[in-house]
Amino acid sequence: MKNASNESFGYTEDEIVSSDVVGMTYGSLFDATQTRVMSVGDRQLVKVAAWYDNEMSYTAQLVRTLAYLAELSK
Repeated sequence: MKNASNESFGYTEDEIVSSDVVGMTYGSLFDATQTRVMSVGDRQLVKVAAWYDNEMSYTAQLVRTLAYLAELSK
């Protein structure tokens, strides 16, 4: 997951709380400390945790998406 990190998808191994992501511009921030792989019977369940700022992350991702769409229309 760390290798997939970019401006839209962040990665952290720090223990964070919701106030730590205020003002963040990632579309989502993958939280490696909260992600778990669990066995459920004979299957594995992966619980993934990601954070985002409801205002800034949304706006930044919207701008990135609009810029991408504008490039496609050229």
